[in-house]
Amino acid sequence: MLAVTAPKRSPLLPDVPTLKEAGIDVEANAWNGLIAPAKTPDPAIAAIQREAAEALRDPTVREKMQAQFMEPLGGTPADFKAQIEAEMRHWAPVIRARNIRIN
Repeated sequence: MLAVTAPKRSPLLPDVPTLKEAGIDVEANAWNGLIAPAKTPDPAIAAIQREAAEALRDPTVREKMQAQFMEPLGGTPADFKAQIEAEMRHWAPVIRARNIRIN
């Protein structure tokens, strides 16, 4: 493997540099998360978050994710919202510059 696209080295691949360390100023992360429909009641969101956090603490789940070079992080709904908003700010200039549209 030549490099990872994340802003910092992966704990799963500590000897693999980032693209930036390799002299390429590009950063792109792949991530997954759970999104509920608008107006989902807060208690339901809290229950889903608790169950997801518990699953991410399970050693078997962690091992399976890490075998796919996925780093289980977890977080609160507010953390995830902030992540999505940061990604939107990061990619908006690229989308505008390339005139990318959804059909």
